[in-house]
Amino acid sequence: MSVDKTSEETMKAREVEAKAKKEAEEAKARLDKAVGEVNKAGEDETRAREDVEKAKVRGKEAAEEVKRASETQAKAQKVFEQAAKERAKREAEEAKARAKKEVEEAKEKERKAAEEAKRAAEAQAVAKKEAEQAAKERAKREAEEAKARAKREAEETKAKEKRVAEDTEARVVTSKVYNGLVELMLSSPVDYERVRRFEESLTQIKDLRLVLVGGSFEGGTKIVVFAEKSVPLFNMLAGLPPVERVVAKENGIEVTLKAKQ
Repeated sequence: MSVDKTSEETMKAREVEAKAKKEAEEAKARLDKAVGEVNKAGEDETRAREDVEKAKVRGKEAAEEVKRASETQAKAQKVFEQAAKERAKREAEEAKARAKKEVEEAKEKERKAAEEAKRAAEAQAVAKKEAEQAAKERAKREAEEAKARAKREAEETKAKEKRVAEDTEARVVTSKVYNGLVELMLSSPVDYERVRRFEESLTQIKDLRLVLVGGSFEGGTKIVVFAEKSVPLFNMLAGLPPVERVVAKENGIEVTLKAKQ
């Protein structure tokens, strides 16, 4: 039963109750009137008796009408109470349904919140793992870079020390002076023309005399010179046009001639 239907029945019940009450009042009024007529009929007994009988009949009818009105009123009251009970029951069921729905919605919210918390925890764990992995990789990379840098710096330091040593040795060698017989060893292979030009260049050096030229193609050419006084022979040889490189040896000086052009 819908709310509109219940309201309609309630209104009808009230209308019936009001009608019954009105009929009861009218019946009572008629009864009072009949009683008045009975009192008035004292002068004419016959007429009074007839009126009494009529009044009795009307009184009986009025009593029946009162009874019917009471029954109608009781029925209307019962209908009204039944409608009130049904409305209260319906409202209770609706309240119960709303409460159940709210409980289900609260459970669903709680479930979603738990899922979101779980996802957040998983994401946090993944982020932590990735951060730890990135930190490890960064530490490893930094360690490798530091190792490579240390190795590079060590190599650079070693190369620098070597250059310093070579520069020092070169300064010592280039500043060395020679006196007397000195053996010049030409790196092989060399051809006759280049040896001849080198010999001509030697003759241009002051206080230096060419003593001996010898050797073989496989073993290289050896030239012996004589320095009449102390001269910086190393620097002098390095400055000659045919010479590519000069290296000081224990038993003399090794000379590499420039390639044939």
